[in-house]
Amino acid sequence: MFSITIPILLKGFLAALIVGFVTASIRSWVDRVFLVIMLTGIVGLPIVQVIQINLMVVALAALLALFRQRKHLHGAVPPGSHEWLLITIPAVIGGITGRALAFQTKPILLLGLLGIYAILVGLRIFIIKPLSEKETKAHPAWFIPVSLGSGFLTGLLSAGGKPFAVPLYNNAMGHHPQKAYALATVAVVAASWTALGTQLVLNLPTWPQLIMALYEFILVTLVALIVQKFWNEKLAKVVNFAIAPILLLVGIRFLLTAIR
Repeated sequence: MFSITIPILLKGFLAALIVGFVTASIRSWVDRVFLVIMLTGIVGLPIVQVIQINLMVVALAALLALFRQRKHLHGAVPPGSHEWLLITIPAVIGGITGRALAFQTKPILLLGLLGIYAILVGLRIFIIKPLSEKETKAHPAWFIPVSLGSGFLTGLLSAGGKPFAVPLYNNAMGHHPQKAYALATVAVVAASWTALGTQLVLNLPTWPQLIMALYEFILVTLVALIVQKFWNEKLAKVVNFAIAPILLLVGIRFLLTAIR
């Protein structure tokens, strides 16, 4: 268990600056696995507590995304529609399953899984590029496994899996990049609150965890809103290719630590 100290708050401030800048630059307002990496690598908090803190941050970010992007999300995935049900129900199941499994998983294994996730995200940035919308879409039933996987990762690592879900919806299933982002966002929103509810049933968060989650959410959001004012496509590309090698190196570090 950790205590809220001045050094932790200062390191947390640095982590929030980095994550807020990345969040606005790549325009990913919900899935914040980068914060898990920063809180583990920079702040030095235990991985289990970091995942729980980030899960609260992601859940709050999901509410913010619903408010800021409600027209776009409702237009792309109308609540109660066939698509909406095929996404939210598997995401809820995945969120519950992932959080319950994480509760029984050893911290060193979670660190190794986070390392693998970071490596795969880094490779995904280098290899997979967005494609334009296809005229023929894949069968809607494919929403189920993608959403289930996204929900599971949300519960397990508080990483919503959007770096993989978006390309699957876009490149594999043929949906427009904006529609793919909306589909992935809906899954993360459903899974994050389900996973958080599961966490509350299994083990209530401590006051330091609550304080740290609110602290990081507020700082990351403020930084992201400021950076958004001078956002452009060039900045997004630069940041993407800057964070990719960082994710690879950090992921390898976490993975080596876990297998030693």
